[in-house]
Order: sequence, then C-alpha cells, then structure tokens
Amino acid sequence: MITSFKLKNFEDIYARTYNSVLKYIVCKCQNLDDVNELIQDSYVELYRLLEKKRTVKVVNEVAYMIGIAKNILKKYYRNQYKEKANILYISKNMEDIELQLPSNLDLETDIINRENIEEIWNYLNNKNVLIAKIFYLYYGLGLKISEISNELEIGESNIKNYIYRTLNELKEHFRKEGDFSEK
Repeated sequence: MITSFKLKNFEDIYARTYNSVLKYIVCKCQNLDDVNELIQDSYVELYRLLEKKRTVKVVNEVAYMIGIAKNILKKYYRNQYKEKANILYISKNMEDIELQLPSNLDLETDIINRENIEEIWNYLNNKNVLIAKIFYLYYGLGLKISEISNELEIGESNIKNYIYRTLNELKEHFRKEGDFSEK
C-alpha cells in the first residue's frame, strides 16, 4: 500500500516512525551520545524534503525513515572526522544569566540524581559500545531481551550475560551507601 507523506501530516509520521528509527540509530551509531542529534537530523531532513516536494509517496514509511536515518548516519560520521580539527569551545558568562527556580524544586536531590546518572552513563560509555547500546535499548527504550537480540543480531543469552554482569559491576563500582568515588 502506498502512503503519501505530506507536510501537514508530519507529526503523525513522526509518531508512527519514531520508535523504529530510534532503535535503528541506537543500533548503528558509534557513540550513544550522538543519538539525539542523529534522530533530530533525520526528522529535520524529512521536514525539509516535505517542504520542498509537498508530497512524497512511499510504500513503507518506517523503511523510508530508516533510509533517511541511514544517510544521516553516514553523513554525520563522515563530517565528524573532518570537524575534529576545528573544535570550538564556547563559554557563557554566568553573571549575565538570570535563573528563576520554582519554589517547590528540590534542587539538591535533582543535582545528585543527575550526577549519579551521568556518572553511571559515563561508566557505561567507557565500556564496550555494545554494552552501552544494550543498556540503552533495555532500560532507555524498554525493549525486551528478544527484541534487542534481533536488533543487534546477538543471542539472547549473551544479552542477558551483558546486562547482569554489567549490573554487578555497577553495584560493585557504585556502592549502595552512595560512595561514588573510584576504588
């Protein structure tokens, strides 16, 4: 069945294809920190295409979006090597920024949780990228072990071993008492 993509239907297309495209990008990217940018670039590309052509006829909308994501991945990593030499660091002067925080915000707890999550995520990113992908798919996207096995083309027992072994490492590394210091 042929589907027509139109600009006015962009949000519907996004909703129907997002999870599949996200899974594809997570499985194919070289660094999980790039996932958000890659997914955003994929849908921006679709939006630009729809603005330009007004209507695009496709047989399988998920496959079409994955094709766009595949091209975005290639372009992104090709350009990343070129841009490595031209890294710019931009710093903002904090005195110019006026922060307004809600009164019911528990800032201390929020900061501690974010730091803990960031520290765990950094720990996972320093491990094999496959482990980080498995954790993202399992805990971030809520995929079943069988689905992760199919996506990454790895046996279910291997997926389970990676998850449970890494959970034990995390428990050992980040003690229950909240000691986040290195050994």
